[in-house]
Amino acid sequence: MHTLERTGVAPVRAPRRTLAGAVALVAVVAVACAAWLFERPPAVAGAGAPAGEFSAARAWPHLEKIATGGPTPIGSPGGDRIRDYLLAQLTALGLKPEVQTGVGARSFGSEITSGLAENVVAVIPGSASTGRVVLAAHYDSTTTTPGTSDDKASVAAILEIVRALKSSGQQPRNDLVILLSDGEEPGLIGAEAFAAHHPLAKDGGVVVNLEGPGNGAPSAVYNVTPGGTGLVRALSSMPHPVGESALIGIYRQTGFHSDLTTLEEHGFIGVDLGTAGGRAYYHHPRDTIENFDPAVLQMHGGNGLALTRAALAADLPAQRVPGDAAFFSAFGVVFAYPGGFVAPLAALGVLAVLGLTVLARVRRAATLPKMGLATLAGVVPVALAYLLGDRVWQLLTMIQPGYAGMVFGEPYRPDLYRLALIAMAVALVWGWYALLRRWLGTVALTVGSLAWLAVAGAALAGVMPGMSYYGAIPALAGGLAGIAALLLEPARPHAALAVRAVAAAVGVVLLTVGARTFAAFGLALAAVAVVLLVLAAYAALPLLAEVTPGTRGPRGRLRVALGPLTATALVFVLIGGGLIHDRFDERYPRAAHLAYVLDTATGAASWITADDRPHPWAAALTPQAPGEWKLPLPYGMRPAHAGRAEAAKLPAPEVSVLSRRQEGADTVTRVRVRSQRSAYQVNLHADRAATAGVIQVAGRPGVPFPEMESAPRPGAAWPFEAQFFAPPGDGVEFELRTRGAPRLVASDVTLGLDGLTGYRPRPADVDLSSSTGGLPTDSVTVVGRIQTP
Repeated sequence: MHTLERTGVAPVRAPRRTLAGAVALVAVVAVACAAWLFERPPAVAGAGAPAGEFSAARAWPHLEKIATGGPTPIGSPGGDRIRDYLLAQLTALGLKPEVQTGVGARSFGSEITSGLAENVVAVIPGSASTGRVVLAAHYDSTTTTPGTSDDKASVAAILEIVRALKSSGQQPRNDLVILLSDGEEPGLIGAEAFAAHHPLAKDGGVVVNLEGPGNGAPSAVYNVTPGGTGLVRALSSMPHPVGESALIGIYRQTGFHSDLTTLEEHGFIGVDLGTAGGRAYYHHPRDTIENFDPAVLQMHGGNGLALTRAALAADLPAQRVPGDAAFFSAFGVVFAYPGGFVAPLAALGVLAVLGLTVLARVRRAATLPKMGLATLAGVVPVALAYLLGDRVWQLLTMIQPGYAGMVFGEPYRPDLYRLALIAMAVALVWGWYALLRRWLGTVALTVGSLAWLAVAGAALAGVMPGMSYYGAIPALAGGLAGIAALLLEPARPHAALAVRAVAAAVGVVLLTVGARTFAAFGLALAAVAVVLLVLAAYAALPLLAEVTPGTRGPRGRLRVALGPLTATALVFVLIGGGLIHDRFDERYPRAAHLAYVLDTATGAASWITADDRPHPWAAALTPQAPGEWKLPLPYGMRPAHAGRAEAAKLPAPEVSVLSRRQEGADTVTRVRVRSQRSAYQVNLHADRAATAGVIQVAGRPGVPFPEMESAPRPGAAWPFEAQFFAPPGDGVEFELRTRGAPRLVASDVTLGLDGLTGYRPRPADVDLSSSTGGLPTDSVTVVGRIQTP
C-alpha cells in the first residue's frame, strides 16, 4: 500500500477492504445523526407528573392565557392584562409579588433607548442564603408578534418552575428572586430599571435567564457571562443538556442582547438558556401557540428548573471564577474544561499531527514535500466553503425574492437547504481528495487535512478560546489515530480502520453538531457552518479514502469522480427540493414592511419601506428609491423605498423648551416632549451630540444618560437621538448637555395603518415583517417642527 502511494499511483483496493471502509463511514454518519437526534425534545410530562417535576402540560394553560390575543408590547393594554395575570398566579402560589414601575435607559450604538416599564418581582427567601438567584424572563413582545416563544413560553415555564419548587414545602438554600420584566424588546428597559434601582439587585447574584431566540428545539445554553465559569458545572444538572462555549463567542459579537446583558453590567453573573431552533419565527406574527410544540416547552422548562435548583443549592460566591471555560455537549453529556487548558489542548493537537508527519516520513508512507503541498492545498476546500456558503443565501433570494424578507435569512422549512450544505462540504473535500490523491497520496492528504484542524485549534485558542476545541480535539484524535493506524498496518488492517473510524466519529460529531448549532444564525450566515462541515469532512478523510476506488485507466478515474460528482449533484437536487418544498402561502406567508411618515413642518407625507426588494403590495405605495432623505426618523432610519402619501390630519408631538443655560462652552437644554396621539414611542433628535443628560418622568427621579456604545455616524444631520417607550400622558423631560445650542425636533410613533387614505389591507399571504430593530412596520410616525436655538 505505502509503496504504491509513494510512486503517486493509488492502489487497487480489495473489495473486502472497500466494504469495510464503507461500513465504517456509514457507522460514523449514523453516530453523527444520533448526536443530532439526541437533542430533540423529550415527551411531554402530563398533568399527573410528580409535583417536583416540570410538566409542560401544567405550564401550557398559562401559555394559552398570556400568548393569545396578538402583540403585547410595553405599555399596551395586552401587557397590562399579562401583568395582572402574573400577579394573580404568583399570589396563588403563596408569594407576595410586587410591580416595580421604573424608568430604564440604555444606549445602543449612538442612540439612547428608554421607557417606563412595569416589572413583576417576587421573592422566595432562602434558609441559609449565600446570595440571590434571579430567575428571569420578559413578558412583553415586539409590535409584530404574539411572542409565544419570545418570551411568553419562558414566562409560563417560570410559573411552573416556581410551583415545582414550592411543592416540596422546604425553603431553598439561597434566596430566589423571580423577575418577569417588561420592555425587554425595545431595549432591556425593565431589566435596566430593576438592576439600577431595585433593592434586590443591590448586591448582584446569579441569573438564570430564559429566552426565546426561536420557536423550536433544542433549548440550549448560548451564553455564560465572563467570570461565571463556576456555573458551567451546573449545566450537567439539566435533563437534556445542549450548549457550546463556541456559540458564546459568536453571540457576543453579533450585537444581540438579553436581559442578562444589563444584569451582567450591574454585577450579576449568569446563563442564557433559549429555544434555538425555528429562527424564521423570531419576532414573527406567526410565533403563535399553534406553531409552538409543547415538547419544546418541556425541554426548555425542565432545563430551566434544573439550572435554578443547582444555583439555589450552590455556594454562589464560589461560582465567580475568573476567565471562561470551554464546554460542549453531546449525547446528553456536558464536556467542560477550564480556560487554562485551552492552549495546552491546542498544542497537543499540533504535536499529534507533527508526530504523525514524522512517523509517515520515517515509515516512508509520504514525503515531507508532499505533506507540505497537501497542507498548502488544504486551504482550497476551506476557502471555497466560505465563499460558496456566503453566496447560498444570495442565490436563494435571487430565485425566491420573498426570502429577502425572512429574518436572519432563515426559511420556514430549512432542512433540505441544510442537507445541501452538508453535501456541498462533502463534495468539496471528496473532490479535493480525488483530484490530488494520484499525485500526493492518501497519507499526505490526511496529514494536510489534519494540519488544518490543528492550525484552526491553535489560532482559535488565541482569538476565540471557547471555539478552539473545534480544531484541537479532532486534530488530537486524528493525529493519534493516524499514528496508531500506521503502526498497525499492514498486519492488522481492520484494527487500523477501527481506530480511524473512532477518531473520525469524534471530529464529525463535534463539528457537525457545531455546524447545526451555528445554523441558529440562519442561512444568511451559512459560510461559518459550511467551513465547520468541511473540517468535519477533513476529520473523516481517511474513511472517504477507503471507499474511493483506484484510478487506473479511464474507468478508474471515472469511478473516482463518481463520489464527488454525486455529492455535487445532490447539492442542486436538495436546493431545488427546498425551493419546491418551502413555498410561500397563507400558512407560510411572505413578509413586507410598510410605514407612514408625516412631516408637519411641510405638510408632506410619505409611505416608506425598509425592504430593499419590497413585495408588490408595498411596492405599489413605495415606487421610488429615495434620494436625499433629511427628515429624522427613529433609529436613524433611511427608507429603502418611498412614495408620496396623502397628508393625514394628525397632531405633532408637543416640544416645550423648559430652560436653557450656559455652563462654559456647554449649553444645557431642558425640554418636555408630549405626544398628543397616545403614542407607543416618542423620540427626540438634536443636531448636536449630547455629552450628558437626564431623562425624567413626573414624580420619578431623573435617570442619567447611559454612556454611548459608539460615536454618531460621521456627517449625520441628527447625531443625537433618544427614544422613550410607553410615555406617560403628561410627557417626558429630557435634559441635554451639548456644545452650543442645539436644534431639536421630536417625533412620535403609533401602531396601525387602518384609516389612512390609500392604504390597502395586506393580502392573506403577506404578513408583517419581523421586528428586529428600526421603525416598526405598520406604524405612523409624525415629525414635528424643528425647534431652533
